[in-house]
Amino acid sequence: MKAATFSLLLAGTACAGDAITLNTKPAPTDWVEAVKQALVVYENKDTFITKVALTTRQQWQMASVQPNGSNGLHIKNGGTPYNDEFRRNWIGANVYTRTGTQFHTYVRIGGLPVRDTYSGGFTKKNYSYTGFYDIWLKQQISSVKGLSVRAGKFAPAFTSDFRMSNASMPCVERSFIANQFGLDTNWGVEVNYTAPDKNNILYMQLMANDRASGSCAPAHRDKYGRGDGFKGEFGWEDKCFAILGGTHKFNVSESGYHAISAEYMHDFSSKYHGNKPGSNNYGFGFKDALSIGYEIKQNKLTFTANAVAAFEQQNGNGSNNVGIQLQPVYAIHPNVDLVFRYTGMTGDGACKLAADRYICTQSTASSWVDSIHAFYFGVNLYASAKYKDAARLMFGAEYATARKDGKDHYNGWEYTTAVRFNF
Repeated sequence: MKAATFSLLLAGTACAGDAITLNTKPAPTDWVEAVKQALVVYENKDTFITKVALTTRQQWQMASVQPNGSNGLHIKNGGTPYNDEFRRNWIGANVYTRTGTQFHTYVRIGGLPVRDTYSGGFTKKNYSYTGFYDIWLKQQISSVKGLSVRAGKFAPAFTSDFRMSNASMPCVERSFIANQFGLDTNWGVEVNYTAPDKNNILYMQLMANDRASGSCAPAHRDKYGRGDGFKGEFGWEDKCFAILGGTHKFNVSESGYHAISAEYMHDFSSKYHGNKPGSNNYGFGFKDALSIGYEIKQNKLTFTANAVAAFEQQNGNGSNNVGIQLQPVYAIHPNVDLVFRYTGMTGDGACKLAADRYICTQSTASSWVDSIHAFYFGVNLYASAKYKDAARLMFGAEYATARKDGKDHYNGWEYTTAVRFNF
C-alpha cells in the first residue's frame, strides 16, 4: 500500500499498478554503473516525474607547503607546513520530468574538518557548515532544440578551468588564473544553447552575490554558527555580474577534436552597501575580464591553453592582469594519467598569490603580488578506466615563484594528495 501510494503521488493520473516501476533494469556488470543504478530511487518514463536519483561528491586532500629556505622564516607563527581537510563533501539529488525540467541540488555536509588557519601564534581548526553548494531548476525549451534556461545557485562558467566540473578537473586544485577570480557558486539565471551535434555552445549568465568563499568568510562565521547557512546573503542590489561565452568544436573525429572558446565577464558594481571597492567585494575582483581558450583532444592526449586578461582589479590599486595556462594530460595507461600545468601571470599588485589554497594560509607571503609562475606535475590513478570521474587517487607537486616590488617575494614547492569520489 505504501509503494502504491508513493507511485500515485509521482504518477499523477496514472494508475498505481502501472506506476510501480522502481528501477527494474538488468543488473549492470560494471561496478560504477552498479553504484549509480543503486542511487536511482525511482524511474518510470510513463509518469510525470521520470527519474529521481541521488548523487554525492567527496574529496579529502592534504598539502605540504615547502618554501625555499628555513620553514621557520616563512611559515606563519604557530603554523606548520602541513594541512589536511575535507575539501568537498556533498550529497544531493537530480529529479527529471517528462516536460524537460531538471531539479538539481548539492548540500554541504556540516561539521567536517577543513583546512587549518594560523593567526596570533595559534592554530584554528575550521569546520564545514551546512548549506546549499548549488540548487537550481533547468527547463528545456521544447520549441528550440538545445535551448535551456536555468535559475538558482550554480557555478559561473569562466576560463577553461571553471567550465570544467570539479569532478573532472585533472589537478587537485584549479590554476592561479582561474582561482584569482574566486568564482564559487552564485545565485543567478542562465540561458544556454547547445547545438544538437554538441559542437557549438552559446550561453549567458547573470549572477548575484552570495559567493560562498566571500559570504562564508570568518567575518560571517556568526551567521553560520546560528545555523543560518541555508539563507545566504542574496541581493541583486549588492553585487551583480554577467558572463557571455561560447565554444566551437571542429575537426571532430573518432580520435578526438579541436575546440576554441571565449568568455567575457563584467562586474556591474564596484561597491557594496556604499563602501569603497574591495570592501566585502562579492564579485570576481575585477571590473572586466576576458578569457580565450583552445583545446585539442587526440587519442591519449588532451591539451588545453587558456589566456586571460582582467582589468581594474578591485582589491588593491586597480591595475590590470594578464595570464596564461598550458595544460597537457596524457594517458600512459587506461587507469593512469600524467598531468603537467604551467601557469603564468603578471600585473602590478594584481596577481593573487592567495589564489593558491595553502601558500597564504601557511606562509607569511602576501595575498597580492606583481607576477606568478607555477609548474604543476601530477599523476592520477583511476579506479575505473571507463568512468574516470567516479573514483581517483591524485598526487601533485607544484613549484611556484612570485615577485613583488621588483624583488623575489616567494618561491617553493607544494605537495598535494587527494582522494576524490563522484557518483
